Amino acid sequence: MKSIGILEASRLLEISRQRIQQLIYANRVKGAYKTKKGWQIPLYGDMPRIIRGKRGAKGTWRVKSRVKPTIIHVNKHIIGANHHKEVKDPVIVVRKGSKVTYCSQVYFEGRCQIVYRPENKNLNGGAKVWIEVDATTKIFMESPLPQNSCPR
Repeated sequence: MKSIGILEASRLLEISRQRIQQLIYANRVKGAYKTKKGWQIPLYGDMPRIIRGKRGAKGTWRVKSRVKPTIIHVNKHIIGANHHKEVKDPVIVVRKGSKVTYCSQVYFEGRCQIVYRPENKNLNGGAKVWIEVDATTKIFMESPLPQNSCPR
């Protein structure tokens, strides 16, 4: 069974590191144990388990892991590089979690939305406009390149 540290658990549960420590000391983190390097918290599925307290309000930590949407954007740097090439590289970037695919056309069957955030610096390449696709949406791509490779 895989185990994680306090910091990773706090990110997964979306609560502070101090709150995780309080829960550990109250014996409310299922299977938590101390090693020489610090506390280790086992994962059940992909999340740590917190035992509900007997009094007070219900906890506000996350129970299920968050599903990231698929992000699709156009890489303007490849468009600029293609200007002088005979064989053009694909410019559409499809990011599904850590998996990256480059292609020339994308078709959707399901929900999607176009997002414009000019202040964005988090998306790779600093994209300002992108399409977010629901996790249940089917995506069909043409002319993909090998996974996690960037044409240059």
